[in-house]
Amino acid sequence: MKSIVSVVKCRDIHSLQDLDLTLRKALDLIGGLETLICPGDTVIIKPNLIKPAHYTTGITTNLLLLKALCVICREKGAGKVIIGEGSAVGYSTQKAFEETGIKEMATEIKVDLVDFKKAEKVALPIPGGRVLHRLKVPRILMEANVVINVPVMKTHDALPATLGLKNMKGIIEERDKKRFHKWGLAEAIVDLNKLAYPELTILDGTVAMEGLGPTHGTPVNLGIIIASRDTVAADVVAAEIMGINPDSIEYVRLAAQDGLGCGDLSRIEVVGEKLEKVKRPFKQVKLNFEEFKSMGIFIEEDSACSGCRHTMESLISNLKEQNKLDLLKGYHLIFGQTVRIPPKIRGKLVNIGTCTRNYKHLGYYIPGCPPHPEDIVSFFETNKK
Repeated sequence: MKSIVSVVKCRDIHSLQDLDLTLRKALDLIGGLETLICPGDTVIIKPNLIKPAHYTTGITTNLLLLKALCVICREKGAGKVIIGEGSAVGYSTQKAFEETGIKEMATEIKVDLVDFKKAEKVALPIPGGRVLHRLKVPRILMEANVVINVPVMKTHDALPATLGLKNMKGIIEERDKKRFHKWGLAEAIVDLNKLAYPELTILDGTVAMEGLGPTHGTPVNLGIIIASRDTVAADVVAAEIMGINPDSIEYVRLAAQDGLGCGDLSRIEVVGEKLEKVKRPFKQVKLNFEEFKSMGIFIEEDSACSGCRHTMESLISNLKEQNKLDLLKGYHLIFGQTVRIPPKIRGKLVNIGTCTRNYKHLGYYIPGCPPHPEDIVSFFETNKK
């Protein structure tokens, strides 16, 4: 049986009425929410509130989409509806609830809010985990009857895109969010979903993001909603619409290999809009590291995976945008799976990523697969003092 993914276009993405109609159609096309929710169920909705920002920036889930979803869940018999999230490291989830308008909306329609950073955790085993064997997750999420995942379609600084599977990272502790990069980001995302796979994923493509995602990119008024019981299949369809090869998104490919969902577009039944009608290639950061040599910044890579490549491209683009490229002057950065020590090292050697660990005794070493972008910036800021 093919996985079913619905793609529906919304006429006015800033209209609650239009979003409500669009969402209902998207849900009906995959069997209806009534096939998931039983009377009295506790439903947890997991949006993308990575930081305090209005949905029109493309950073966070559309407030009106969340409101429509809460109302429909109640109509279908949910006894309790909860919006739960844990914002990115360094950001306040409570401020995100406030600045997105979700706190006011939740009060209005009597929906509970849960900050996963502060929620009680329970450590659970992950049989067959790639890099994780146990993980602490919110007890309230694991005890819910239905979990609905509502991420935003965005490009990402360490991956080609952040979609449904990646969005579940918001449920874990802050310390583990950074550890995921050390353990292997793609593999850890897959292991997390083995433990906390949502019953339904609704990809918010009303206002998406391209370029320097997930927080510094450009909003894209795509105006679509994607829905599926199969998160992997939903991510594949979203990637296709964004003009990104799904196989280039490592966590999607690995999740399909591990049986979490369908990663083959030919085996996915897309209902609603035809993909060719809504396809819109997203801009991704692509840099030629050669151009920075004239500035005294030397960067070499060989066979780098998309994780390290995206991390480095995003790092340099962000520093360039902030006029902070001077941080990298005087260093020779290397990364990639088969990179070797250059014959002539121009400046202080910095080995970036787990694949360069064999050379860490020859210079500085920033671990991670890929390293967390904040850790790289922190290294250069600290060593420039």
